[in-house]
Amino acid sequence: MGYNWKTVASWAVGLTLGVSVAALPGTAAVAEEIVGKPRVVDGDTLDFSGRVVRLFGIDALEIDQACGADGRYWACGKEAHWAALNRASPHWVTCVVRARLDDGSMAAVCYLAGAGQVDLNAWLVGQGWAFADRDATDDYVAAEDAARRAGRGLWRGTFVTPWDWRAGRRLSP
Repeated sequence: MGYNWKTVASWAVGLTLGVSVAALPGTAAVAEEIVGKPRVVDGDTLDFSGRVVRLFGIDALEIDQACGADGRYWACGKEAHWAALNRASPHWVTCVVRARLDDGSMAAVCYLAGAGQVDLNAWLVGQGWAFADRDATDDYVAAEDAARRAGRGLWRGTFVTPWDWRAGRRLSP
């Protein structure tokens, strides 16, 4: 069986470096994608060799956040980061860009093992490590509701939402 090595080589380069696809004149628009093995920065941020991607439609705990459960505090922000790291690390990740943000990063829906496969954003919300960002989309509200009902992740105790934590609010002892 013969291979078109030019096609194979361009595919491999795209997987290694990430792919940006733009519409050409006279063609249908194609969503921009970033593909590769990212560094997981925190529970809702990936870094593809300097191309920062924020997970669209979710808001995860900040890495320094603490939560309470059973009369104790625990490092829930670090646990959210570890959950994202452990879920994403063994996979190639394909992020479909939904928006460009003012800080130069991109907001994207990211999939493990290819577009249309496991939605990392939904997984993090469904496991209780992130909130649905209702200002951006309703796509993850059902996953958040299910995590809350099941007491998964941060829902097993008390916490400050990430947006309140960034505004300076902390858990009271």
